Amino acid sequence: MQENSSDHFSASAVMLKQASKHPWGDELWSLSGLVPGLSPSDLSEIESRGEVHIWPDLIIKLYPLHCDSYYHNLSSEQPKIYLVCSQDDSAMSPKPHLLTVDYDEAASYMETGEEVFNTALPEALCKWLERFVLMHYQPEKSKKRRRQKWHDADKK
Repeated sequence: MQENSSDHFSASAVMLKQASKHPWGDELWSLSGLVPGLSPSDLSEIESRGEVHIWPDLIIKLYPLHCDSYYHNLSSEQPKIYLVCSQDDSAMSPKPHLLTVDYDEAASYMETGEEVFNTALPEALCKWLERFVLMHYQPEKSKKRRRQKWHDADKK
């Protein structure tokens, strides 16, 4: 990983496909992690639980405008990464559309019916995201509001 605060990072998503225990479901997909981030022993443990699919070369792109969301993700108990997949009834597997660390962006895709998977953000990506946030984040300055004198306006 580069030492400068680059605004993009390439990673591979590791998805696990398991048989569904629900009578109406055929299969259950979950995001197990990212490479880099998962060790070979982690990958072999995931393979023991079901069928593993890897989508290589997904780009995580950061924008200075979204630093507030990145900051809140990093300050949460467990920072997350989100994989947005397009819904395609003809496909046998999810189609990765976007990899993001912005919860607000992931939530907007959830509202439109896209499938969104999440997993813990790997330590290396936490450090990369932290460098980006420290370089670009400008917290909004609090403004003191003046109280309106509504009782004086009625007397006029």
